Amino acid sequence: MNNALTDSAPQPWDDGLYSIIRHGTSLTTCDSEPVQTPGCIQAHGVLLVLRLADLTILQGSDNTQAFFGEPLAMLLGQSIARVIGDERLACLQNMLQREVLERNVLYAFTLEPRKDAAALDVCIHTTDGVAVLEFEATGRQEGEAERDYFSLVKAAVGRLQTATGLRGFCERVTTEVRSMTGLDRVMVYRFHADQHGEVFAESRRDDLPAWLGLHYPATDIPQPAREIFKKLWVRPLQDAAGPLVELVPLANPDTGKPLDMTHCALRGASVMYTEYLANMGVAATLVMPILVDGALWGLIVGHQYQPTYFGYQMRAACELVAQVVSLQLKSTEYIEQQAYRLRVDAVHQQLIAKAAQDGDLMAFFNGE
Repeated sequence: MNNALTDSAPQPWDDGLYSIIRHGTSLTTCDSEPVQTPGCIQAHGVLLVLRLADLTILQGSDNTQAFFGEPLAMLLGQSIARVIGDERLACLQNMLQREVLERNVLYAFTLEPRKDAAALDVCIHTTDGVAVLEFEATGRQEGEAERDYFSLVKAAVGRLQTATGLRGFCERVTTEVRSMTGLDRVMVYRFHADQHGEVFAESRRDDLPAWLGLHYPATDIPQPAREIFKKLWVRPLQDAAGPLVELVPLANPDTGKPLDMTHCALRGASVMYTEYLANMGVAATLVMPILVDGALWGLIVGHQYQPTYFGYQMRAACELVAQVVSLQLKSTEYIEQQAYRLRVDAVHQQLIAKAAQDGDLMAFFNGE
């Protein structure tokens, strides 16, 4: 890909108001696509943008009718209390005062089910002077208990600490993540010095073909996507072939700027990525970065072959696992490197001892 061309050529979204639905992307523009401001969300949830000063709705996804029974046009300019009620409004105000929410997504509360709408988990974070609320169906049946993800993560971390060697550790990572999420395939995808990727470890359904050891070009993951993975710990895509819903208006009416959706679970995915998944027959993905000293060492990539719900609690558990893996991988890799150096030193010492004994180093190499 000729970055010089893509950097200099004007793009149709040079005014900053990009939308996946309106503009899409192509192989010639994927390295300049503003993936952090896609202007669209995945249609299984609702996103509302609030002015921090008064919690007035400034922007929203154009699907509120299906979730709240009111079109977005009726909600814009209104207090968020119109959607969540006064009690939940007080909860949000309390969180905004007490919690660190800047680019840090936290669960806020669950909205009870309404007439024809399911119960909705609500998450909040702040960015660039606005509060972002994401509403997603809980995915739980009535009366169904939430899985105890704390115990699952605790047990997984304990088993990760017993793994030996870099490959053994990565194999254990794929096993633990797949056990916790129920995904069809989980891989540790390792980046090499030239940025191309390798499937370094894998856990999969028995009927799926093995991808272990396969290598993929660096262009499979464009630079904008790599940069985003340095800023978040989990990226869910519940239905790669599902519809997208546009934000209205595309620009914040107070600032004229597009919404930075880097940390939004509902953030719409690039057309290039969804087509890539479709070509592999993959319907849903859950991706976590492995960061070592702030650099992207690789990815934990989960695939599912049918659309799948990834609830907040599961995502939070995966975030914690990704953080633990990132911390432990550094020490695991260091220990393996040290062991290799010790083996090299041992061979070196054997060579020196043999040469001293025989009095002729060349004779040792010649096998005499």
